[in-house]
Amino acid sequence: MPWTIEEIEMEWLGGERASLPPANVVRAFTAAEHVRGREWVLGTTYLPGGGRHQGFAPFMRVFSFGSQIEAIAGATGAETLINRLLQDDPAANSELDAIYLLRSRCPISVVEIGPEITVGSRFRHPDFRIRCGTESWTYVETTRLNRSEASEQTQEFLRRVSSEAILILQPFIFELIFWRDPTEREVDDLVREVRRRCQDADGTRHDIGDLASLLVKSGDPRVVIPSILPAHDGTRMSISKGIVSPGEPNRQIVVRAPFADQRAEAILTAEARQLPSQESGLVMVDVTYQPTAFTSWMELIPRRFTPTQRTRVAGVHAGPFTACESSIATAPFGRGSNRNVQAAAAFFGKMPPVLPLFHGFTHGAVPASRSLMMLAVTSA
Repeated sequence: MPWTIEEIEMEWLGGERASLPPANVVRAFTAAEHVRGREWVLGTTYLPGGGRHQGFAPFMRVFSFGSQIEAIAGATGAETLINRLLQDDPAANSELDAIYLLRSRCPISVVEIGPEITVGSRFRHPDFRIRCGTESWTYVETTRLNRSEASEQTQEFLRRVSSEAILILQPFIFELIFWRDPTEREVDDLVREVRRRCQDADGTRHDIGDLASLLVKSGDPRVVIPSILPAHDGTRMSISKGIVSPGEPNRQIVVRAPFADQRAEAILTAEARQLPSQESGLVMVDVTYQPTAFTSWMELIPRRFTPTQRTRVAGVHAGPFTACESSIATAPFGRGSNRNVQAAAAFFGKMPPVLPLFHGFTHGAVPASRSLMMLAVTSA
């Protein structure tokens, strides 16, 4: 039985009006039910322990999935991708995000999923290819960036330091800023230093060699306000813990450590091998699950481009996408003698024909809570 906008608003929004065109909402819910079934659609509002959860989040879960499914309707190879989605293949979700991102702004675009091409002497299957009207094809590879071992190690020592420090039964608000990774012994010494500084005056700073700085702060321990660091400080991982209770001292600690994901070069090299050398191509990286990757990659990637290196790469597009809006920033890299790195939204080299679609994404509905990085690859 077809959905109506009134039914959807009552089931998911408690009778409130949806802030999206009714026809779009009905189409998306219908598409989601066609693929996942009505039980899945209705199940988005049910809590694991019983009861129901209405509101924007469960509504967007169905609307987002249905809108993305609409983006592959009629595409060659769509059934294969849908089967992978139903098997909860994480890579399939990233591919669906990428297709939606590129196709939703150009309804006349044509998509083929998993086409067979020849790269050198081998047959390859890029994730998909897309073109608008009679333009040439742009071949697309997507990949999902999982957390690295180095990332896990940094998060582990952040958790250890913050967990041990928060056990100190004295009132304090501290911010511990690491300048390098500590040794096991240094972690123990730092916790003792934190304990010793609990009575120090607010606003004081204690530098602990070249390892870290301890900032003694004041304020509400329920509110986390990180200090502003120099712009050249680089990317950091952070963790905060606080205790606010009438039965013990109120306290808070924020621990921050430098970390930058270093895999940009390896992933760009591996993914580009799947693309044809004489056609336009695009590498899209889902960096949602790796802390700092979105920022650190944009610092690392420009270093990989010289007049004789990466001559097939015209530019890097990057943008964090939420359920309601998206923004894409451009860091261009020209070709040949014009290649240089600067912060300007323009290309110096040849641009893949599909990339003008990005200009429509300054504001718009993008149903995916992800951060995608787009590396524009063109033929020489």
